[in-house]
Amino acid sequence: MQLSHWRVIATVLLPWRTAKLVFKPKIGPLREDRILDRLAFWRSVVGMVAIMVATYGYQDVIFVSGDMFLKVMQTGAYALLLPPLSFLVILIVTRPGRRSQLIPGARRLLGRVALALTFFFLPFFLMNLAGDRININIPDPGGLIVFIPAIPLVIVWCFCFWCCTVYWAARTGLWTGEIHPLLAPIGTTVLMLVINGQEIIDGDTDGVPHWLWLTLNLCGTTTSLVLCVLEYRHLRSIGYQFRSGPEPVTRSEPEPVH
Repeated sequence: MQLSHWRVIATVLLPWRTAKLVFKPKIGPLREDRILDRLAFWRSVVGMVAIMVATYGYQDVIFVSGDMFLKVMQTGAYALLLPPLSFLVILIVTRPGRRSQLIPGARRLLGRVALALTFFFLPFFLMNLAGDRININIPDPGGLIVFIPAIPLVIVWCFCFWCCTVYWAARTGLWTGEIHPLLAPIGTTVLMLVINGQEIIDGDTDGVPHWLWLTLNLCGTTTSLVLCVLEYRHLRSIGYQFRSGPEPVTRSEPEPVH
């Protein structure tokens, strides 16, 4: 019980844990599901560290971090197109008797997207609303001891949570897997290929030698493709099919009557 209380406190105080609780999709019960989830996380971490180390002599760490964040933002922007297109495609290919099973997942997706967009635009709305009209009056001077240190802490927490929201939106392809599990690896793969392909075609190395820049891009693309293929094959192996709806089926399960 004591450990549970500490976990709740840590989830509230640490913005990345709060964002994980709110935005991370549910992981399946199988061991392979947990392995794939951890591989996806560590691929992101190792990839980021590898890029920082490899480009250290050519770019500042702050510049590399900013460039990665802009890439995540670009992925999130492209991901806004995924939910309507994915839902339309899966609605067409799913058998008529199973299309109603897509509705609960679509509602969950809309809820997550609405929540993420709210958190994304809320800081800009508040800054625009406040403007120069901020007037803080603290009658008790002793309150400054608590209030002044709290301001940067709240700003840092909100900024970290905002960044984590963008991260989960980009990583999950705007939660298209809520509609159908097979859409998650396919959607994120399409996004990754579009963005990396556009980056390679543009050829802007930002001072990094072309051979190193191309190697990093191709390695990132390859590892992402491998993980997506493994996730797709795993989902297919446990019974997920496009035409059978978002629930896994077994071979003994009867086909719906058209």
